[in-house]
Amino acid sequence: MLAILLPILNSLLGGVLTTLAKTWTDYKANTLTIREQGFAAGAAADASVLQQALISDVQLNVLKVQVYGQPVNRLIMLIAGVPPALHFGLIFIDTILASKLFMGAPFFGVAKLPAPYDTFEWAIVSSFFLVHAVTLGTSNVSSWLGKAK
Repeated sequence: MLAILLPILNSLLGGVLTTLAKTWTDYKANTLTIREQGFAAGAAADASVLQQALISDVQLNVLKVQVYGQPVNRLIMLIAGVPPALHFGLIFIDTILASKLFMGAPFFGVAKLPAPYDTFEWAIVSSFFLVHAVTLGTSNVSSWLGKAK
């Protein structure tokens, strides 16, 4: 029914419907093209940022091998780093076991350090065995996807 009415209305209105439909389809095609270009630009920017992050990680790992490969540094890590890390790990495991299995009762009974020393232990553990951050922040593609809606 609509297929019969549209040509009649178009001829009566002097081609206004055809112009309106063409303008609307051009607008939609242009919008899709702009969105695709935005995604491509965001992906290219993310690729360059991740490439630079990879180069930085490689340089950082080269420095770590040079520094941590020295015998003096290994000895310092064994003397000053392993005991606090072992104690901190035992407290961590004991806390998990107590909360999950034994309803609050400590399993190993590892005593926590008193007030100023627990901060020192955490500082030692985090300085020797700190994990490198994984995230680089919000990516350009994800920010583009948030704007593209």
